[in-house]
Amino acid sequence: MKTKKATASLVTAALAAAMVLAVSAPALAQARGLKSIRAADMRKHLEFLAAPEFAGRPAPSPEVDIASLYIALEARRLGLKPLLPGGAYLQYFPVEVRSVAPEKSRLTLITEGRQVIFDFPRSFSPAARAAGEAGAVSGDVVFLGTLLSPPIEGWGALALPDLNGKIAVVLDVRPSAGTGQASAAARTLAEARLRLLRGHGALGLVTVITPDRERNLVQKSLGFDVTMSRQTIFPDVETAYRDPAGPPAPPSKPAAPAPPFLWVDVRHEAGAAILGVIPDDLEAMFTSAASGKAVPARVLAGRTLEIVIHYNTSRCRTPNVVGWLEGADRKLRDEYIVIGSHQDHLPPREGRVLPGADDNGSGTVAMLALARAFVEERPKRSVIFVWHTAEEEGLIGAYYFVEHCPVPVEKISADLNLDMISRNDPDMIYLIGSNKLSTGLDAAIRAANGRSFRLKLDYTYESPLHPDRFFFRSDQLPYIRYGIPGVWFFCGTTPDYHQATDLIERCDLAKMEKVTKLVYLTAMDIGNRPRLLELDVNPAVTRRGAGNMKYDWRESPPGKSDPKAKRP
Repeated sequence: MKTKKATASLVTAALAAAMVLAVSAPALAQARGLKSIRAADMRKHLEFLAAPEFAGRPAPSPEVDIASLYIALEARRLGLKPLLPGGAYLQYFPVEVRSVAPEKSRLTLITEGRQVIFDFPRSFSPAARAAGEAGAVSGDVVFLGTLLSPPIEGWGALALPDLNGKIAVVLDVRPSAGTGQASAAARTLAEARLRLLRGHGALGLVTVITPDRERNLVQKSLGFDVTMSRQTIFPDVETAYRDPAGPPAPPSKPAAPAPPFLWVDVRHEAGAAILGVIPDDLEAMFTSAASGKAVPARVLAGRTLEIVIHYNTSRCRTPNVVGWLEGADRKLRDEYIVIGSHQDHLPPREGRVLPGADDNGSGTVAMLALARAFVEERPKRSVIFVWHTAEEEGLIGAYYFVEHCPVPVEKISADLNLDMISRNDPDMIYLIGSNKLSTGLDAAIRAANGRSFRLKLDYTYESPLHPDRFFFRSDQLPYIRYGIPGVWFFCGTTPDYHQATDLIERCDLAKMEKVTKLVYLTAMDIGNRPRLLELDVNPAVTRRGAGNMKYDWRESPPGKSDPKAKRP
């Protein structure tokens, strides 16, 4: 017969064991969640979504609609619930698509009373960097050779001929693709070209395309893409910076509208005709430029160009995909964490599919892995998953979601954005935005990283003033502009960025898995805290909501960047 003392000891031991199990249960569940995030599972989804049959998942398109349905079905299968009205997973929003009107657009060379008309899309096309501006311009031709080619340092000192009222012609000499910033350099170059030429009074720019691009079109018997110049306009979405309301300005005489600046690309046949040379001479110019020699600029006397561009408009819609998991705590389940990525990419370019495996198939499939992990263990707060669309068109899906959010934005603690997480250094990830509104967000990431993989957290691109402007280039931005702490987990660009070579074979799936697990641990930390992340960094942003949209992040913002962060 057991004594009362022995019985009491057994009860005490049982209670102690129960307490240990109660404390360790969340940790065990989190361990199950981490273990459920597997590169092999993500690869299966990525092989499907980055397949050439999806044509790059451009938005809007039938292909992105099918990708959205696939993601929605997977989300439902994994256990995410619909959050939108009517039990829907797809959040459609209206779009207007503008494409070049072939019947109304032309490029005309006038010389010695003779006209040669080049048509779209066989001979010319609006340049991708300047697509959308319509109208008609006419002016004498000035050939600038390779003056507008890289490098762009010291452009302010360029000695240009008189360009006022004229149209400039250049050879397209691209920078080497040997660095991951080739696309950023091309974008900077394009913006600098526009500023420089417009500042000198030019009315337009004609770029003779690269020999590689010309050969591709010849070999495939193609013209320029009709959708090359597509712009997507979203009437229901506010993306511009709004100035604070002030006293009404006194009435003034309206200024005369500025003439359009039209920038077009031309094939080699048209380029040779405009320059008054034979094709072999044009090829020799490109060969000379490729060897590093400057092709001299000159005024082409007696030659005039007229550029006319008009657009057709069509209406359609494209969807975000939205699902959620209810939080485990009765008091905190009405507060939220948003985990997001963009699932769209770019349309085919002159016969080449741009599959977007890293950009952003990697973030898209990582979210499916995160959904599985959170089903294993939910944090106290609810988790909303948003696969945005039309990111490549200007972050439009993310703007639409925050402006038409199905839950109060004041209740969203943070946004964790996964966009391009599978390339470059396997033990490093860039963080963009983590230190802009809440010290708690950056601290949560660093704490989760310290407990797990100890990735190198690189803050090189965190400043809105960085010349590559990555802060403005992914879906964390609309959330930050709404006063919601947000961060972009980003692996950096490569020579495959926005190219046909962004293939699954080049993705580092082991790195994807590590970054996805870091996001999971960060979300669990934020989701289990007793309060929403505090807005304690920027004195201009102290409450979540649309009122913050007027704050201009393009200016130098105040902030408390982590002193340990790596700086450029």
